[in-house]
Amino acid sequence: MKPLFCICLVLTFFARTSLAQSINYPINSFEKTTATFSYLLWNNDQIAKNDTVHELITDLAEPILVDSVIERKKQHHKLFPLGWFIHAFGGFNWRANSMVKQKFVGTVKHHGRSGSKEYTEYDINFDIYFNTRKYLDKVLTGYDMQRKHKKQDVRPSHRTDYNGPRFLRDTANLDKNLFRLHCELTPPEAFRPQLHYLFYATQPDGTSMKTHPNMESNHPTMGFYGVFCSDCNHNCHPELHPYEMTWWLKANEGDETDTRTWLFGLFHEGSNRMKKWSVNPMTGSIKLPFVIDLKEGAALDIFAEHLVFNKFQDKELAKLNLPENSFNPRKKEVDISFKEDGVEITSAKVRFNSAMPTDGLKYWFSDVNFDKQNQVLSGYFHLATSVTDLYTTRITFNTAYEN
Repeated sequence: MKPLFCICLVLTFFARTSLAQSINYPINSFEKTTATFSYLLWNNDQIAKNDTVHELITDLAEPILVDSVIERKKQHHKLFPLGWFIHAFGGFNWRANSMVKQKFVGTVKHHGRSGSKEYTEYDINFDIYFNTRKYLDKVLTGYDMQRKHKKQDVRPSHRTDYNGPRFLRDTANLDKNLFRLHCELTPPEAFRPQLHYLFYATQPDGTSMKTHPNMESNHPTMGFYGVFCSDCNHNCHPELHPYEMTWWLKANEGDETDTRTWLFGLFHEGSNRMKKWSVNPMTGSIKLPFVIDLKEGAALDIFAEHLVFNKFQDKELAKLNLPENSFNPRKKEVDISFKEDGVEITSAKVRFNSAMPTDGLKYWFSDVNFDKQNQVLSGYFHLATSVTDLYTTRITFNTAYEN
């Protein structure tokens, strides 16, 4: 029986080592935990009841796209010669307010989606308003551009008063409810049914943000990244179109847990209207904040779920200068050790819902800070990918305790 026992022992060893790997991360700083990171110690109910705090937390996430600089000022409908004609002679187009793609974080007041495909357009839209002055001031520049153009919508019911408070305003006494940003995207057509069930609502079946399991709120706080432009097909109102990244922290009233569930999506614009503003493959990254209260022997447990995605582009991602201690999801588990001068302070386990045989998707930690006085560890968890069309994920941060 001894040979059989040895074979079983060897197989067990290789099975374990094939399922997990271990990576060390040094602690970079020892400052007091910042106020905004400290909000992540609140429970979800507390966060959900304070839109400003929710926006500040969501703003900690930082998206990056490789093609963040656009080279063409305007885009227009591609309805054979008609699209070019109304663009050239009628001024019906989208006009970039910035030649660099922009980030906005706000609270959703309205969500809309197309009931049917119109030519190549099938829009998933969010209207966001702002509780932080940072983004409120930023969207005002879009309203200033709208007043400069002074274009009227062809629909009489949508005429704009350019002498109204949105355009002639006292910046010291702003009514934040007057200023919205319309965030618009046509997701790639082949993936819309999957997105509806696994990421966010895309189908006209009555599913709302409140009833979708990834939101469960009529007014979620969300972040968007894309081209900040004026939609002069109507009245040149400010838009983020297309948004190529969106992310949100699911935090709802009545949920008194401290589980942090983040949703993130990277998208190529699925219509043919924005060919110069959204280009495949999609190569970019996002970093998500985390905090651990280290009292009582706490550690971090991260569960990353691959949701809806297309083909990964390993060679494209390899062009980026990613850190040496980044890791891919080829193994279902990765063990992390956070160390100070070689001594482990705490650990983390990163788990995936499925192993993925790709180097076109990488993860790592950065900016790890240990607040010794309050026994709080904080930092960022990064995701980087290069993919055709889209990649969406749900990443859940839990606190684990030693027995």
